[in-house]
Amino acid sequence: MSGKRRAPHTATCTYLAALATCTPPATSGNRPADRTPLSGLAVDGKTLRGSRTGQGVTHLLAATHHNTQIVIAQRQVEAKSNEIPAFTPLLSGLDLTGVVVTADALHTQQEHARYIVTAGGHYLFIVKGNQPTLQRRLKALPWREAILNDRTDETGHSRREIRRMKICTARPGLPFPHAAQAIQVKRRRTDHRTGKTTIVTIYAITSLPPGRITHAQLATLIRGHWSIEALHHIRDVTYREDASRIRTGTAPRIMAGLRNLAIGLARLIGWTNIAAATDHYRSHPADGLQLLGFTT
Repeated sequence: MSGKRRAPHTATCTYLAALATCTPPATSGNRPADRTPLSGLAVDGKTLRGSRTGQGVTHLLAATHHNTQIVIAQRQVEAKSNEIPAFTPLLSGLDLTGVVVTADALHTQQEHARYIVTAGGHYLFIVKGNQPTLQRRLKALPWREAILNDRTDETGHSRREIRRMKICTARPGLPFPHAAQAIQVKRRRTDHRTGKTTIVTIYAITSLPPGRITHAQLATLIRGHWSIEALHHIRDVTYREDASRIRTGTAPRIMAGLRNLAIGLARLIGWTNIAAATDHYRSHPADGLQLLGFTT
């Protein structure tokens, strides 16, 4: 892709990243490098289902802060390709110091792990059947003997979800670069409307060494990855992205970037309900201009 075609994404993402940057003031200047505060950065893709191109639909890969849902990088996946080749280019302009990059199983790739660690970051990847050898090795770890490291019990949306997390220090020979810890999460979800209970076991791997963060923080990083799905839900439900009539050329990609910008700005000033924020600025456009630094 040419620099010109990437410009709208670069502009909106760079603007949001600059607004979201908050460098803590130096204190003694003696903080050990391995104790730098960490933040989660989720990488995931989304198809713009209403778009039309000569070879299908537009698919975007994005990097999003866990705690704010702010998109700081976004890239269109090349036609007749998939997200894997776009992963490293997506992160190439970002400072990964103090960042834990989280991704689903598609991106549990050795090259991705090496790139992130070489760039100064850490990774936390879900492991599934696309890495069969690694998945078998993780399942074979002594989970029955492992202690319970974290447990959460949450109720909401007519369901109860209990998560139990165990951690094993990665043993020598685990077939994945820079692997330091293996994680097992058992998720028990009960739907109060139907009474049905499902139990799912998830495996993950991370370059974070033991003791780098607390067990509760590690569990938060795992849950935090799905914040990017919440962002996608907002774009679909509140902004009706998939039903958009702006369908051809680069316009769908540009509009997705503008939706990310609107959501990010609302999050940064404290809005938790994006639908309410959208209604407010629709009724008070002058407030929106003021938010962007313009005056009327």
